[in-house]
Amino acid sequence: MFVQKTTSRRGDKTYVCYLVREGFRTEKGPRSRTVCNVTGLPEEAREALGLALKGKRLVAFDEINLGSALDYGGLAVLDDAWKRYALDELFAGVPDPRHRRLLKALIFSRLLFPCSKLALAEQARGTLLAAACGLDQAEETFDEDDLYAAMDAIGTRWVGLEKQLYRKSQSEPVRLVLYDLTSVYFEGKGPNGLARYGYSRDHRSDRRQVLLAVATDREGLPIHIEVLKGNRGDASTLLALLRTLGRRFGIGQSRVVFSFDSGMASRVNLDAIEAEKLSYVTRLSKAQLGALLKRLPEDSQPELFDCTRLVEIEHDGRRYVIAGGEMRWDKGRREVRMAKAEAAMKELAAAKRKAVDP
Repeated sequence: MFVQKTTSRRGDKTYVCYLVREGFRTEKGPRSRTVCNVTGLPEEAREALGLALKGKRLVAFDEINLGSALDYGGLAVLDDAWKRYALDELFAGVPDPRHRRLLKALIFSRLLFPCSKLALAEQARGTLLAAACGLDQAEETFDEDDLYAAMDAIGTRWVGLEKQLYRKSQSEPVRLVLYDLTSVYFEGKGPNGLARYGYSRDHRSDRRQVLLAVATDREGLPIHIEVLKGNRGDASTLLALLRTLGRRFGIGQSRVVFSFDSGMASRVNLDAIEAEKLSYVTRLSKAQLGALLKRLPEDSQPELFDCTRLVEIEHDGRRYVIAGGEMRWDKGRREVRMAKAEAAMKELAAAKRKAVDP
């Protein structure tokens, strides 16, 4: 049996009819007959009837929690990657098995539905997150105190975790290290000893903050993450980072290039890096660029506004790359902005007005 939709026309009108039909065989071949007319039923009821006639099981929507359910595909991929890279070994030093499973659940939840630890229980409701992490699917509540206790269990093991992750992720020596800082401010007091008033990248100088220092490889994969006091200057963090990378991972003892922005390029930092014979890439300030151009011979002066390619200069053992011509104008960004402005003007011109506003 099946639901058949038939369409007919009478004059300018179109009529749609839904019939439940039954197929059967006779001596003269297959035939079908109408069992009943279900045109008067609501569309949802007709769809449910059609699925039922096809042998599909029907389940009430509210009973399967689809509103908060995860796409199982993402969870399956994470679980497969966790097993393939043997990441259970990372938490082997955590004595409590439940803490190890909660840590796995925290990592998965950050990737699948980023939320606060307080909201994790609500977000995980109706999903297979607990089961995928070896927790009791029916009983697990993801209590906030339990989650913090699990995180406290790795506090003293963080250095070892970073070393393990570095060995797993870097099959070859790192050749390029990208370093930068960001900040996070607090509506409350923040952590004791770390939360301080300082330069705010979020333009919230009225709030205490902490700095997050992150060093990554050329693919953007984190190598080292550190939480610093919120009143630290950018330049004061670089040398400490270099020492940490060298001591913890051996980075700096091999051929490696460090990249950082001009806020960390103080004279003290650059002299210290050069004393260690390390390579680096950074951006010159306008004052430094002006001083460089004054020291160059006249025949080496770059024609910044006429050149349509990058200018490279070797001076005092350093290599400088100066963007001139089209690179200096940032042609691509200019074209995008002009296109947006043109579209806005056309939209403005197309709007009908009752009277012209001078």
